[in-house]
Formats: sequence, C-alpha cells, structure tokens
Amino acid sequence: MSTPVKPSSTLLRAAAITVAATLVAGSALLVGGTASAAEVQVSGSEIAPNESTYVGWHEGYTPPGAPATVTDAGLTLTGKSQIINGLATPLTGQTFEEIAATTGLTVVAGGNKYSYQMPIFADPGTAFTTVRSQTDGWTLTGGIGGSTEGIKYTAAQIDGFLGTDFSVLAFGVQVQSGTTTFATVSFQGTTYRFNKVVVPDAKVTIVPSTISQADAANADKGFTVSGVEFAPNSPITISFRAPDGTAFGFSADGPIVTDEVGAFTLEHVYFTSSTGVLPAGIYAVVVTDGDNTSREANISVIDPTAPSPVTPAAPTPEALAATGLDDSPLFLTSGLGLLLAGIAAFGITVVARRRTAE
Repeated sequence: MSTPVKPSSTLLRAAAITVAATLVAGSALLVGGTASAAEVQVSGSEIAPNESTYVGWHEGYTPPGAPATVTDAGLTLTGKSQIINGLATPLTGQTFEEIAATTGLTVVAGGNKYSYQMPIFADPGTAFTTVRSQTDGWTLTGGIGGSTEGIKYTAAQIDGFLGTDFSVLAFGVQVQSGTTTFATVSFQGTTYRFNKVVVPDAKVTIVPSTISQADAANADKGFTVSGVEFAPNSPITISFRAPDGTAFGFSADGPIVTDEVGAFTLEHVYFTSSTGVLPAGIYAVVVTDGDNTSREANISVIDPTAPSPVTPAAPTPEALAATGLDDSPLFLTSGLGLLLAGIAAFGITVVARRRTAE
C-alpha cells in the first residue's frame, strides 16, 4: 500500500499515517526536541561606533576597515573590524569549556578571515587576553598562562591557561580582512539576530468551511484540513477549540509532517459525540509547526433548525470550573490511523477515518 502524494502537498489519509510515522522515525527529523533558546533582535542603531561606552554592542577597532552595517541580510563587517557586546557584569563562575558550549555564529556571506571572540581577564584578573574561535579549536592572544599565541587549543586546554578565576568581559565577532556578513551570534543561551526574519505566510484551509451536523459526524464525508507555507519537513500539531472557547487536542498514532514546501493535507476528518448529536457552532482548528508558527481556521457546524452559530470565544484553559467540564484526559485508540481527541463538554472526539490509499 502506497502513500498518495499530491503535487503540492502531503496527503495524509488515515491509512497512511502509520507509513508517515515510519518514514519520520527513520529520518533525521527531530520531533519533540528541547525548546528554542531566547532570541534578541539587534538593530544597527544599537551598535556604538567605538569603545567610549564599553557595555553593549560596539566596534572594538579604532578605526575599523569600514563602519559596520546592519541590513536585512545581517551584520556586515569589513576587516579589520570587531563588533562585541560588552557585559554590564563580567561573566564568572563557569569553566571556559562550559562557556564555549553556549557560543555560536551564523555566517551568510563572506570569506574565511572571521572568528567568534571573547575578551577575558585571566586569573589572577590582571592578565588580558582575547580568545578566538578556529576550526575545531580556540586561540589566545598575549601568551597567557604559558600558551603560544596563534596555536590552536581545545576548550579544556584553554581552561588550563586561563586559571580558575577568570572573567569574560564581552563576546562577539571579528573580521581580520575582507567582508563577512553574520546573521546571528549566540552566547549563554541567547541568540542575537542581526538579519531580518521573513515572517512565514502560513495558512490553514478547511473544506468545506460550513458543514451540517450530520455530515460533520459522517465518516464518509467529514472535512479536509490543509495548510501551506509552514516550516518544510516539519512535524505539526493540530488542536481544536469548541464554540464556548474550550480547547481540546488532536492526537495521532504517528506524526503528521509537512512536505518539502511546508504543505500538508489531512482528509476525512469528522467528529463523534457520545450524546449522539454534535452541537452546532463554529469550531476553530489550530495548526502549529515545529518553528512555533501557528495559524487557525474555522469550520461552521450548522443545524438548519437552530439559531446562527456563535463565534468561538478565546481559549480558556481555566474554563473547566466555569463550564462544569471534567478533566478527562485525551485518548488514542490503537487502531491504524485512528485519530481521537476528547472534549468533556459534549463527549466529542475528532476522527480521521481509516481508508485505503488511492
């Protein structure tokens, strides 16, 4: 049995979900990884032209090869130039190996005459050195602790030269010659971004957008949820919001993953209700990708004999007490491709019916 794929989207019929899960498990895709570190956008106006004020972003060379610029592409340096962020309080109490593990930079254009760098006062606090990154290692200036300037060392070896009571004064990047553009610089769990991030134009579509109570609960009909321009090859999560604002989840026995252009299609989704009648109203469908881009769309479930649907309220996790909902957990059957999520208010579940792939 094959998994049918539309030209512009990944088709995830119920019967194909286990196949999708197998493909993801065998790939390099990370699902459920750790949360992203903090990110700070840095503008050109935040970078001082010299060291007259050391704390904050500033140029460390006087004069530089050319003034640093920040454009949509990132931070551009022309050597010699160094843009570093002076710390209001020098960093102490960590080994260099621990500090080095939090550093990083992203280069979007330029040559090979650049490095990450940290100005440091070595133990006993009077010996100054600049530690700079090299491929698979670090160098020090000034022959600190018996080191040789220009020789590449491991982070553990750098610890031996700096001693146990050193302090990091700043961090940043430098270019000795040529021109290099940096998108990001990372330090101590924060990524400082200089380039402009393009806001994704993700969109969720539900077809049909209006459906009768009978069709919404009919396994042969139901509705289709699709999305475009989410993160490519990314796991996505889907959740629902009832007309009263109560949020409820959507689980699967395998990940739903966008294709190489960030699209997906999930067909034959339908509701079931333990009361036998699906309450009319507007249900919101929320889709979130691995980059935390979240978009939603509404589906209107109508009853021709009832008043017009009520627009869904904002999510109210604490609404359980107010609405009398219990805290029944979401559940998932073991059947191939069966997707279930409980909503205690109406005993509703959301299902993608098992079908043979075309």
